[in-house]
Amino acid sequence: MTGSKDKGLDMIERIDAKLLYPQNKFYLDYIAGRGAAPSFFTHQIDRFAEAVDARSRVDYPREAVCDRLYEYNARIASDPTAVLANIADLRENDTLCVISGQQVGLLGGPVYTIYKIITTIRLAASLQERLRIRVVPLFWLADEDHDFTEINLARFLKEDGEVGTVSFEWEERGRPIADLPITDEVLRAYRAYMEALPPSPHHAHVREIFAPDQAEDYSTWHARLFSQIFSSHGLIVLTPSLLREPGRDFLRSALQQRESIQDHLIEAAERLRVAGYEPALSPERAGTLYTADAAGRRIRVIDPLSHLAAVEEYPDRYSPDAALRPLFADALLPIAASVLGPGEIVYHALLKPLYPLFSIPQPLLFPRASYTVLSRAEAKLIARFGMNVGDLLSEAFTVEGTLRSLVPPNLQERFAVVRAAISADLAPLRPLVAALDPNLERSWKGAHATSLHALDRLEGRALRAGLAQHGLSSGALRRLRNIILPRGRPQERVLPLPHFINKYGPGFIDRLFAAGELDDFSHSVITGDDND
Repeated sequence: MTGSKDKGLDMIERIDAKLLYPQNKFYLDYIAGRGAAPSFFTHQIDRFAEAVDARSRVDYPREAVCDRLYEYNARIASDPTAVLANIADLRENDTLCVISGQQVGLLGGPVYTIYKIITTIRLAASLQERLRIRVVPLFWLADEDHDFTEINLARFLKEDGEVGTVSFEWEERGRPIADLPITDEVLRAYRAYMEALPPSPHHAHVREIFAPDQAEDYSTWHARLFSQIFSSHGLIVLTPSLLREPGRDFLRSALQQRESIQDHLIEAAERLRVAGYEPALSPERAGTLYTADAAGRRIRVIDPLSHLAAVEEYPDRYSPDAALRPLFADALLPIAASVLGPGEIVYHALLKPLYPLFSIPQPLLFPRASYTVLSRAEAKLIARFGMNVGDLLSEAFTVEGTLRSLVPPNLQERFAVVRAAISADLAPLRPLVAALDPNLERSWKGAHATSLHALDRLEGRALRAGLAQHGLSSGALRRLRNIILPRGRPQERVLPLPHFINKYGPGFIDRLFAAGELDDFSHSVITGDDND
């Protein structure tokens, strides 16, 4: 294993991604380079030179885009020096970028968003060194989305190891998240989350860096947060609204080509099914633009051609859906590679036929890093249970089965012998009591069940006593399971960044930059000292 003790984190285990995503056959095939999965993209997972070369033949609206990026990032960045230098370089025709993006989840959303950004920054630096070209990192804050229930909550671990939730409401749900102000509900959720975090030397720091400002809106709060954390790495943050004016031609073309887009998506979905994969988007509905109704709520454009005049005059009123959003970004930015999560890679598998319609190249799709983070005490406790993290992630794991495996075999054997003996000793009584009174057979069954139940209780107490002698308990094992799979999902998809900074200290993110190899797509388990 590759370690990094000098950075405060140790790599302790690499786990096959299929343990985390057993149902995502397409993603597993893509990262393994097997089957038909790679054929659904223009570039294979390591063909960066091809992707870079394809960008040299495209004329991007660099000046118009960079003017907007400059004004926005100068406003949100606490130290914009490196960010603005990257934007200045992006104006040059030979500068490319690596991009990732995510919805605006409360307190940054699940920590995999941070893993995406770190992968993006690392990949940009790696390509720059490897290919001798200028490459800058970008993060797309997807605040045009309107799926409120995906962004209005944050999870935390309770003292007993169970998972708690804080959330907020918005009476205007259905509007784009870009319209969401910092309401009293948002402030209440922020305070409730901070109060739910366990005591830590870093608690005051966490409260400070994640604090919202009512003078800004919800989206700007998070843009400022990501910029504050990653501005020293030169991360350029953008929102879709910055690109709509320069992207007028794309939006118009999307309206004009709606039927062709839909036909290509339907054909791509059928090819996926024939290859043994399930499409992640509905091809009949995907590939459209959104606009707003009279109440400002986001709605799909139903009659595309009737909107041509409006999109020409008011491009800011339109936004692409999930299928067209990647192409919208690729039409306006010189993107050599997009950093994506497992689910995103599946829906991007539909999009390859759409790129020729817009005369733009598809970027290389690069999987984000994937981590489970534990304290050293937690890692040691897992080892004391005779397990590893892979065992806890396995669908075959049960608390009861694991605890029984720790009990001396002879004890389990003796209980099994006694259990069989009780049944054997009671069996001759059954026909005798039934002959005296048929109703007594029910009493016999009750006596039999009660005897076995009492033995089960005794065995359970014996199991717990045996574990206690070694400082182990069923509660501790359940808590470990919840740390690794809270709510039955990978840790990175549930717990947000404040949880980790509160637990591991403000250097947590910097340490992740040294954790694992970029081109290793297995899942990494890393440990760190609590409150470093």
